[in-house]
Amino acid sequence: MKQIGLLFFCLLSILFTSCEREYTPPPLTEPTYTGKFANTTIKQLRERYAKITSPELIADEVIIRGVVTGNDESGNIYKQIYLQDETGAINIGVDQNAIYGSYQVGQEVFVNLKDLYILKYGDELQIGLAKSQANRISWEVFKEKAQMNSWPKPQDLKPLPVTLDKLTDDMVHRLVEIKGVRFVNGGKNAFTTNDVTTNEEIKNKDGRILIVRSSNFSDFAKDILPQGEGSLYGILGRFNGTWQLILRTKRDVLAFDGKAPEVVQPSAGTFFKETFGGGTYPSGNRPKINDFKDFDMKAPVQYREDAQVADIRSISGGYGAHIWLPANRDATVRISGINTKDKGAVTLSYELTANLFDAGAKANLNQIQVKVNGVLMNVDSKEISNAAGDNGKFYKITIPGIPQGDNVVIEFVSSAALNQVGFRLDNIQLEGTAGKGGETIIVEKK
Repeated sequence: MKQIGLLFFCLLSILFTSCEREYTPPPLTEPTYTGKFANTTIKQLRERYAKITSPELIADEVIIRGVVTGNDESGNIYKQIYLQDETGAINIGVDQNAIYGSYQVGQEVFVNLKDLYILKYGDELQIGLAKSQANRISWEVFKEKAQMNSWPKPQDLKPLPVTLDKLTDDMVHRLVEIKGVRFVNGGKNAFTTNDVTTNEEIKNKDGRILIVRSSNFSDFAKDILPQGEGSLYGILGRFNGTWQLILRTKRDVLAFDGKAPEVVQPSAGTFFKETFGGGTYPSGNRPKINDFKDFDMKAPVQYREDAQVADIRSISGGYGAHIWLPANRDATVRISGINTKDKGAVTLSYELTANLFDAGAKANLNQIQVKVNGVLMNVDSKEISNAAGDNGKFYKITIPGIPQGDNVVIEFVSSAALNQVGFRLDNIQLEGTAGKGGETIIVEKK
């Protein structure tokens, strides 16, 4: 019996030393949570702290319940876990390596957030501890706060199917499945290059792009990206408005067929058109840009105006819904997540009018400036005035030479110094293979 026991001990020692990432010793007894019931959903937590700008202490007893969807098993996720319930998901920073040994995927956890902090990293919420290393919670505090319940049930964890054209705020940090995509550099690049965390792109049949972000410390860092079309599981993240997918392990790469991609010819015609929907927004019901829900263009395209100055409105006279840029105020309407790849020569157009009620009122259409990827674009001078009958008359402005990219950012900049009358912005459009002459074109809209 002693020899058998010694042999068993030796076998266990070999397993621990040779399979550090593959082997996870099970707990000796099934964990049972005996604390207070959850009193807050993850969605409610996110809504409560959605507008914070600095780390905020959670002073009251907020208890959430969730299932671990992502951990550091492969090394691709570093010192954090992802937790989700039926309503949403969030990540938690933990100052510990090999968290997966205790908190496995599929493990139900109750977390008492009292005396922890909620903060934003890359403009997304996470749980942590302010003024610690990278705002992470110490291992001892985390184990006290995050109580496990029952055995892990990874078989019950179903990724949320998503498509790249319909990514929404409530999907941030969720475990998702993305079908019918291919790596742009499949069969050529490794998941990481130059021993640094690397972004590689996946593309669907519509040409929409998503970043797959991989750490050089992951155990699949040097594996070659699969070729052909397939599907991916992963944690859907967003960093400063840019969507990205984080693989938990190499097992999240599913059934790529190895076939070379078809050659994509540049597509002509309009591929982006924003009319601000068919709603009416009279006085008293004029949503700010950040609160508006009826944009024609959906995720990954995003609209922001952080000064909370511009709004969506409609007025009598057949204007329809449009953006109002008030006089004597600084406002920048930012549209991000625009994919202009494979569209040939791309041209931006938009319609603009000014409030010129007074007899002597005048303005210039180039007083609303346009930036693309932070670069100021040329808008030709066009004087308009009340005397010339321009009050409320829309002009279409066309700017060619929009760059190629999967996340082009267009900004309409209204400065207090230039905008003295108030402008209305409508019908923003991008057209492929339509650039002509490399010059701005301004025409009266009939």
